Amino acid sequence: MLKTIQLNKKNIQGDKLRTFVKEQGLGSKLLDDETLLKSRRSLVPDNTKSDVWLFGYGSLIWNPVIEPIKKLKVKTFGYRRRYCLKTQIGRGSKKFPGLVLGLENGGSVTGQALKINNKKIYEELDLVWRREMIMGAYVPKIIKGYTEEGKINMIAFVINKKHENYITSLSEAETAYMISRAQGFLGTAKEYLDKTRESLQNLGLNDNYLTRINNRIKNKNFI
Repeated sequence: MLKTIQLNKKNIQGDKLRTFVKEQGLGSKLLDDETLLKSRRSLVPDNTKSDVWLFGYGSLIWNPVIEPIKKLKVKTFGYRRRYCLKTQIGRGSKKFPGLVLGLENGGSVTGQALKINNKKIYEELDLVWRREMIMGAYVPKIIKGYTEEGKINMIAFVINKKHENYITSLSEAETAYMISRAQGFLGTAKEYLDKTRESLQNLGLNDNYLTRINNRIKNKNFI
């Protein structure tokens, strides 16, 4: 029976995620604490005084782990939400690799901006870094976001095109097929898709790309 784990603050801080990765023989791929801290400080120094926002475009919307003090619908330009990161652990296995979302160049994308508590900026962000940057599959960047309250700067985790698990050549049929059968220690790839679609719908947003992928899975249209 497949061992599962909840993606929550306790398990991230207690290094249970890293333990699971090591058990899969991928310990050498993990970024160490010093590297993570250096990466976070490159965007948000320890003496920062400004508000800090985080861009949620996938699981950060429905399971941010942190406790944001404000949430706003947001749109950003120059990026698109795509299944472009292969996973053999969290939402997949070596036998049946799964896929999770990343931001690729091109178009525009909607999601949710999460405002970090000013009193806990570094605690919250270091938690996010330990989650999102566990194996260096993303590149954290500051991007512009447009909300009903105006323009903001926000942290976004953009796909790392140099990462070995970056995958860009899949058709929508191939994407749907991989998602339909993948499961890892965080759950199934289909659950990840369902929760992302539901969270966007709850915000009054729709992603036609995700809808097409879901319909292919529903109809078993993998050709």
